[in-house]
Amino acid sequence: MTQHVLRSVLRDGTGDLHATLDAQVGALNSPAAYLAYLRGSHAFRSAIDPLLEAGSARIGWRPVMLSDATARDLADLGAGRRSPVTPPALPDAAAVAGALYVVEGSSIGATLIARRAAAMGYTAGHGASHLALQTGDPRRWRRFLDWLHAADPDPARAVKAARAVFQTAMTAFTQR
Repeated sequence: MTQHVLRSVLRDGTGDLHATLDAQVGALNSPAAYLAYLRGSHAFRSAIDPLLEAGSARIGWRPVMLSDATARDLADLGAGRRSPVTPPALPDAAAVAGALYVVEGSSIGATLIARRAAAMGYTAGHGASHLALQTGDPRRWRRFLDWLHAADPDPARAVKAARAVFQTAMTAFTQR
């Protein structure tokens, strides 16, 4: 399958959940909104990062792990953490690839979030270190898409896993 087709299948197969998650995260135009986003990010990444780390060892793509950085950012802001949510199972390479599509794709949105966080005074050194990690390599998304194309996962299994990961993120952002 070509890179363009596989990416389109994943985008089209998850677009509804992606839009819902974006709406849940919101505009991030206040410190309170940023803190809610940061808590949700930590609950999500604390759950999914260990699975991705284990899965990436099997398939050859290592995502940027953000759970420790989100914990530091919460500590910088004097804020408590939410409990991690229950992550989906990632039983095979196609499922890991689908999960990676979600977390690697989040770096695109992280660029906008980083600008909004900076406008509120959050920086790589205080409150937004996870964003600095996530956006530190502007070519990473393109390299990921090249890797995804070469990996050629089963599209249906990858979409199923990506949907489950989006649903996990939605749970993390709505828990209190």
